[in-house]
Amino acid sequence: MKANAIQQLLDARKQAADRLATDLIMDCERAASGRNCRNSNPAQWNGTDWRRYLRAAAHSPAALHLTALYASIGEIESGRIRG
Repeated sequence: MKANAIQQLLDARKQAADRLATDLIMDCERAASGRNCRNSNPAQWNGTDWRRYLRAAAHSPAALHLTALYASIGEIESGRIRG
């Protein structure tokens, strides 16, 4: 692969990872807030809210995809994919 193509691939994967990470955070915050949309401030969450947040993080499809995407980014950055 040419260096420019590798950089484009890396940039695309990083953008995808950023989108997935944002989706993951939004899903977790939505779960923690529950039905109370006014409960969006993490400083005011109680133990139940934080457990809902962590449960959403553990069961989110985005988390699984992020793991694979970060591994792919690591391979590109380490030079295992060459130009």
